Amino acid sequence: MVRDGEQTREAILKSAQAEFLAKGFSAASLRKIATGAEVTTGALYRHFTDKAALFEALVAPCFHGFIQMFRQQGEDYLRGQDSYDFDHNWSSSEQSLLRWTEYIYDHLEVFKLLLSAAEKTAYESFVHILIEMEVDMTLEYIRLAREKGYMIKDVSREEIHIFVNAQFSAFFEMVLHDVPRERAVEYTSSIFRFFAAGWKKLFIGA
Repeated sequence: MVRDGEQTREAILKSAQAEFLAKGFSAASLRKIATGAEVTTGALYRHFTDKAALFEALVAPCFHGFIQMFRQQGEDYLRGQDSYDFDHNWSSSEQSLLRWTEYIYDHLEVFKLLLSAAEKTAYESFVHILIEMEVDMTLEYIRLAREKGYMIKDVSREEIHIFVNAQFSAFFEMVLHDVPRERAVEYTSSIFRFFAAGWKKLFIGA
C-alpha cells in the first residue's frame, strides 16, 4: 500500500511520539524515528526540518490550548469576585481543576511529553509558566478579596510560589504515574480538598 503525504506525516509523528516518550527529546534519534515510521531520513526531512519541529508538531496545540484555557478560567474566576462570595469561589476552583483533568486525559500522551520529555526544547518551561500565572492570579485574588472586606493574611509571593508548585506537582504526578482516568478524576477532587484547606488556613486561619 502506497501512503500519501498525510499518512506518511502521521506515521512519522506516531513514531516520534514513541521515541520521545521512551528517551526524551535530547536522546531521541531521528534515524530511529524514521525507521519506526518505515520511511527514509530524507522522507522525514521533507516533512519536518529537524527534531525540534517534530516535537513542536506533537505538543504545540495542547501546550497553547491548555494555557489559553488556564488563563481564561483564571480571568473568569477573578471577574467572579464581584458577584460571588468566598465559599462559592472555592467551589468553582474545584470545577476548574476537574476540567484540567478532562483536557489532559483527552491528550494524555502529549502531556506526558510536556511533563517528562521536553527538556532542551521551547516547551520545557510549561509547568513554570503555569505556576507563575497561578501565583499572579493568587495575588490578584488576595487583592480583590480584601477589597470586598475579607481579612486575608499577608503572604509573600515566594511563599505562594512554594505552595502553588507543590499543588501542581501533586496534580501532574497522576499523569507521570499513569493513574487511570476514572481514578484521576477522584484524585483531582482529593487534591483540591487537601490544598483548599491549606490555602484557607494560610489566608484566613479558618
